[in-house]
Amino acid sequence: MKKKRRRKNLNKETISLTSIIEKEIKENSLRQSFPKKVLEYSSNISLKDFKNHEDFTHIPFVTVDGEDSRDFDDAVWANFSENGSKVMVAIADVSFYVSKNDPLDIEAKKRGNSFYFPDRVIPMFPEKLSNNLCSLVPFKKRACLIVEIELNTNGRIKETKVHRGFIVSQGRLTYNEVESLINQKKKNRYSKMVKNIYKTFKLLEKSSSARGKINFETEEYSINIFNRNDFDFKKKKSLQSYKIIEEFMILTNTIIANLLINKKVHAIFRNHEKPKKEKISLLKEILNENGFNIKKFKYDIQSDFRETIKIINRSKKIFFNNTLLKTQSKAYYNSINKGHFGLALEKYTHFTSPIRRYSDLIVHRKVVDILFSKKKNIDNENISEHLTTQEKKADLIERNIIERACSLYIKKLKHYEFEGIIDGIEGFGIFIRSIDFPFSGLVRFKEDFSQKKSLKNLKLGQLVKFKIKKNNVRTGKILLDKVRINDG
Repeated sequence: MKKKRRRKNLNKETISLTSIIEKEIKENSLRQSFPKKVLEYSSNISLKDFKNHEDFTHIPFVTVDGEDSRDFDDAVWANFSENGSKVMVAIADVSFYVSKNDPLDIEAKKRGNSFYFPDRVIPMFPEKLSNNLCSLVPFKKRACLIVEIELNTNGRIKETKVHRGFIVSQGRLTYNEVESLINQKKKNRYSKMVKNIYKTFKLLEKSSSARGKINFETEEYSINIFNRNDFDFKKKKSLQSYKIIEEFMILTNTIIANLLINKKVHAIFRNHEKPKKEKISLLKEILNENGFNIKKFKYDIQSDFRETIKIINRSKKIFFNNTLLKTQSKAYYNSINKGHFGLALEKYTHFTSPIRRYSDLIVHRKVVDILFSKKKNIDNENISEHLTTQEKKADLIERNIIERACSLYIKKLKHYEFEGIIDGIEGFGIFIRSIDFPFSGLVRFKEDFSQKKSLKNLKLGQLVKFKIKKNNVRTGKILLDKVRINDG
């Protein structure tokens, strides 16, 4: 008996954030290391001669990224005036180093994108490229595709040019640093540049609003790691600096999409279609049941979502923004352009992240071929489905890690009661999404239906309080009970 018990203890799994991440990597068969052939090939790549690139080192570009970022795809510059703004967005010229069907390209195509985890990154390219030669690190000469844009006083595009050039980034700024400069909490050598970028952003924001872009105000969480077994969750702040870079990248992607279509290039586009009728019906049911006056909305145009967001925010029931987001279709890649509903754009592609997305590298090659190499566009390879699948895999892995990590985290909390919103009602029970932590749980109805009867007045979208009955940290599945209406 003693021997059996000892063997059982030896086989007992120790659950940690690291083990959760490693399990996801293994179960999804992610390619962690690079083949020897790829590493040997990349080791022989060195800084090339930029003889066919224009010199843009006189433009004081800066990068704006997260605290832990290492692969800098994009750098920005702007000069604001009373007549509008001049903008330049420089994107790493990865195609200058990675040729179609070379060992680096073949491996990157298989991966489809980089995979990001709370404690590590599995990059699409080896570090020599992703963190060095192709990364727009400060004070280093780097090859880029540069999109130059002139905007009028309403943020509308007056003129655009695309250059193949080289830059020297003058600074690596973080989102928090830019936010401090915007709010004038501090001043430094970048203050004037950030002021120009911010004023240009306000122009772009005006233009985005005029065309009907939907700005979903949802709550997202990040995992902060202190050590292998110690971490916590924080709600991500809605910083203006995030929105600045988002608008600059959307602008650049839109210009490139228009270029590809005008030149009749067979490329890859980023599509986001209108919500499906079934999802719209469910959305209306939830909002109506919770007292929102939305009878006039059909949700087949962006303005209906924008007005509903205003209604939700006035009610201070911000958690319903997640319900709106769930109604949206999933964006995907395709060789046929169908526009982007959420951004209210008729033409859209991905161009601004070629270090971490293979779709963007494809688009870069198309642009280089038609504008600089003067080649006929005869490459009609279509790997859109593969790239969409890889992107979905990355999203699913992220969700799984968040759910399992949260299951592990709340196990240690001395929390006896939580608040949540009813996310789904089925014949076997109800699903509840926590509004303070990133987890969902299930309340199963008892066989005698006594619990179902006591909860008959519950409805989708309703705010409730609940307790945790069972928390399986190995699977991340959480069962709930003691549900009651949150009446304040």
